[in-house]
Amino acid sequence: LVLGIACVLLLALAFKRGVFLVSASIYAPLMRDLRVRALTSLLEAHAFHFYRTPSAATVHALEDEVEHLGQALNFLVTLAATALASAVLVALMLALSWRLTLLVAVIAAARYMVAGAFMRRLRELGREFADLRVREKSLLGAVHQGIDTVKAYATEGWETARFSALADGIRANALAVARAQSGATFYEGLIGDGLLCGVVYLAVARFGLSGAVLLTFLFVVSRLVPKISQINDARVRIAEYLSRVNTLPEILEGRLPGLAWGKTRKPKFERDLVFEGVRFSYPGAGAPALEGIDLVVRRGETLALVGESGSGKSTLARLALRLFDPTEGRVLADGLPVPELAREDWARLVGVVSQDAFLFDDTLEANVRYGSPDAAPEKVREALRRARAEDFVSALPDKERTRLGERGVTLSGGQRQRVSIARAFLRGSPILILDEATSAMDSETERLVQEAVEDLSKERTMIVIAHRFSTIRRADRVVVLDKGRIAEQGTWDELLARGGLFKRYHDLQQSAVGGKSGA
Repeated sequence: LVLGIACVLLLALAFKRGVFLVSASIYAPLMRDLRVRALTSLLEAHAFHFYRTPSAATVHALEDEVEHLGQALNFLVTLAATALASAVLVALMLALSWRLTLLVAVIAAARYMVAGAFMRRLRELGREFADLRVREKSLLGAVHQGIDTVKAYATEGWETARFSALADGIRANALAVARAQSGATFYEGLIGDGLLCGVVYLAVARFGLSGAVLLTFLFVVSRLVPKISQINDARVRIAEYLSRVNTLPEILEGRLPGLAWGKTRKPKFERDLVFEGVRFSYPGAGAPALEGIDLVVRRGETLALVGESGSGKSTLARLALRLFDPTEGRVLADGLPVPELAREDWARLVGVVSQDAFLFDDTLEANVRYGSPDAAPEKVREALRRARAEDFVSALPDKERTRLGERGVTLSGGQRQRVSIARAFLRGSPILILDEATSAMDSETERLVQEAVEDLSKERTMIVIAHRFSTIRRADRVVVLDKGRIAEQGTWDELLARGGLFKRYHDLQQSAVGGKSGA
């Protein structure tokens, strides 16, 4: 009997070592695959998801929640292995005394129920912790990105107080978790030790077991009790970690809404881009952003969009890019509905230079190559030259290989705009959407950017979101938007002569420029 027990225990140790090695070998690859899968699913989600979800929540899901899920899976492996080893020990106990084994089962059930009570509390604390971490990351990101505003308004103390309040909440949460975990351990131990004394008493006084059998039984129980504790601890840990995983399942299961693309190939843009009966409303908005839009943009045409803030200019550009679809109506390219096209073809046909040119925390060269990763170095330099960026690039410490920092913070607004224009030159899309931003530049920078834009517009179809009327004097056609509708359209001279909304906007801007000059 003793030899048999020794063999079983030796096999259990070998099994435990094997489980540990297997768990360690799959953990890191699993974490990598989960993060890649989550990011892939996230990037396929609709743009609206990013509009309404804080960036900190996204980062939390891909970093912290993946880590929590991995830890839960790790404990699940431990639980399964421990349960299997426990089953072997229970079989030995049954062979020694089924009545005492039944009593031990009662002890295990009692400890299980005690652990369950604490697990409910840990799940609540886990959800609270996840919320606090998202708010903390959101605050840190806002302070980092808005550091100029923080410094200008001397609000360092206020931001520190906000962060301190969140840090206090996280500390209180950690203490509450520790109390719940220690309470579970204490009450489990109290019940287990008390009932174990009762088992010894019954074995001797009631069941009349011999000393040898009792000692053997207690030896096996002594090996089983820690495993029951491990099982309960694993359950508590799994509940704790899973309670902190809130957004990740929705991402991994592909439940985030996205845009479906077709398979029709479209290698060239040949005729026109048509907005047909387009109406669009943002989710939760009362009034539509666009309504009754019927517009044809012909190949090679430069079309300028003007209007007050909120008139629908940017929304129309986003529909052209197909960041989202119209609520009603459709967008057609050469007579083909854009949703039926292959996504890679439409992404190659339409480019964008935004007002707030977004640059990544990478080298200048990598930012120009964004979307054209295989472009040769000489092509990158040519794109920079055509974007009138050579002068400032040559003054950078490492030229094209200089890192630009988050959002290109080391460059001025005009320099970022020219890098974005160089990116458009390199990509060579036949349709280009330009959200011009010359109003925020000095005269020399404005001239350079305007020259680059004029060069870029050659042999391209341009949709220009105009902020300064002087920059669209050469547009083939001007469309005036008012409250989401087309108020008027025509050439520059036709609209001025008509004396409508365009002329009023034009005169107001001229008055503002004249007032500044007089001052």
